Amino acid sequence: MARGRKPDPEKVVPFKNENGVPHEDQCARLAADLKPVDLSEAEGAVWDRLAPQMALLGRLKSHYVDVIENYCVAVVRLKAIRRELLEEGETYIVEGRNGAQEKSKPQVAQYNETFRQWRALVGELYLSPAAERMLAGQGDLFPEQNPFSKLGGSS
Repeated sequence: MARGRKPDPEKVVPFKNENGVPHEDQCARLAADLKPVDLSEAEGAVWDRLAPQMALLGRLKSHYVDVIENYCVAVVRLKAIRRELLEEGETYIVEGRNGAQEKSKPQVAQYNETFRQWRALVGELYLSPAAERMLAGQGDLFPEQNPFSKLGGSS
């Protein structure tokens, strides 16, 4: 439990680089610079929402762009398939020699596969609360070399 005077949000000074550019602006610029050119409009909107937040957390790096791009594609595809299933339903009825049978539409399998891919990408990018807890709970391989290990965090 923290004691003492509570901080005044109006007096908080945001981090700036040596040129005086605020950290949030640096992150937004990095996200814009790394944005793939072949994203659709909807995929680009997902990128614009996600990438600056990942940059703030230090997780937006040039070698992760393909993974984040696939996440954007999966989100848009998942929403499109879900919208289609809500409008048209998940099943159809087939009349055969055994009578009427209710079957799942192929879009249900596509939705399940896309959801599986999305969940895998969420885990790789640490975008879920459970994945973030795993990231925070990781100890240092060499704690004696970490100058911050004595400051009271988990290690």
